[in-house]
Amino acid sequence: MQAAAARRAFSSLASKIHPQLPLTPRESQQLLNLLTTSFRSHLDREYPAGPSEAPPPSTTTQIVKVEQPRRLPSSYDSASEHIDSILSNPLFARNPSWRGSDSAAANALKDPLAWFLDQAAIGTADISKATLCLDVLQTSQNKPKGRRSSLSNKDGRPASMIAEWLRTSGEETSKDFLISLPVTKGAPRRSLVNRLVPLLLAEGNHAPLWRWYAYEPEEDGILSQAQISPFKCQLLKEMINAARTRDEAFAIFQQAFQLAEAGKRSAYVNSLQVAGARLVDMIVADPQVQCTPELYERFALSTNGWLFAWKPVVQAMLCLCHPTQSDPQPGLKIIKNPDSFLASTHSKPSRQRFFVRMCLGTAQQLLKEEKFAEAQIAMQFTKEHFADLVLIKYHSSSPHHITRGVSEKNKTREEKKNIALLDGLLAT
Repeated sequence: MQAAAARRAFSSLASKIHPQLPLTPRESQQLLNLLTTSFRSHLDREYPAGPSEAPPPSTTTQIVKVEQPRRLPSSYDSASEHIDSILSNPLFARNPSWRGSDSAAANALKDPLAWFLDQAAIGTADISKATLCLDVLQTSQNKPKGRRSSLSNKDGRPASMIAEWLRTSGEETSKDFLISLPVTKGAPRRSLVNRLVPLLLAEGNHAPLWRWYAYEPEEDGILSQAQISPFKCQLLKEMINAARTRDEAFAIFQQAFQLAEAGKRSAYVNSLQVAGARLVDMIVADPQVQCTPELYERFALSTNGWLFAWKPVVQAMLCLCHPTQSDPQPGLKIIKNPDSFLASTHSKPSRQRFFVRMCLGTAQQLLKEEKFAEAQIAMQFTKEHFADLVLIKYHSSSPHHITRGVSEKNKTREEKKNIALLDGLLAT
């Protein structure tokens, strides 16, 4: 009996010290007011505001108007700002519409954003659930209009909401967010940042992207610069891919380049090389896309900071693709003195194709300018050093050659164009 009475007494005392949740709205407000008052009192006690300067007492009866000095910022104001930032977190700012376990994820199909915000409100949100939310939203947008999922509170900014959760929860500096799992079999796994980048750009919210790109891990922290370097590369490349215009892509790259110049860290240089190569590929693939010449020239000039031995070839290609003033002379100069590039060109197939394309582009531009002798030099050089790419050997007696599929025809289409250009130039 005594033991049972003791247990009841202990249970009663424990319930008073730590009442069971969930609390009623009134109890929750009382608890919040108590925590707020206690926190402010503690902060004022530990960090009191500086004493106000009072004017010296006057020795005359004349009333002198003295300007009061500006009051120093109080710890009360700092506490208020801190509490406001805490209360803006979905954990406090949102009253969840359901309190379920992971089995409640079926609600994500109906309203994925509301489901995720509820998960954040009850403290169970994580990177995988944020990824699931965006996946369901993207899948829903591809469905017919009548079958799409709804957005909570008629808000069309789900990426911004998830980015804010990443910031307030501290997940944006976590290993789960910054380091992608290694790719095994099958297609590469798209990380959360891959999904967020195009949505944030579409929503006009660039701030989270640059905050993530500029993040520097602590020297004694869990992550190192080398570990987050792939994240920066992936992030900047996705920003270039998701840019809605060529000018926007140039502006994004220029801002990253300025951060790299200020930081002088290898993580930035690596990301510039990856994103810069992607931007160069986009320019070469479609040089007719409209852009501002000044932004184009600024990007071309930036190659001095992130390209090394291969820089002259890339710059020659950019001169050929200039939106208003195509210049073949840098390419022709390389063709006349190619020794320093041929070795590295033949060692990498991608560089070899890029180099051949630069040579062919140089010849075409020279032909447009009616500089036939120089154009023939460029084509003769290409035929001599890259015959396997610009010449096609036909074997009419082979039945296999007759039955080639469409893919094989597509593969040689570019080579046939090169042959036609060769024949025309050599004839002149």
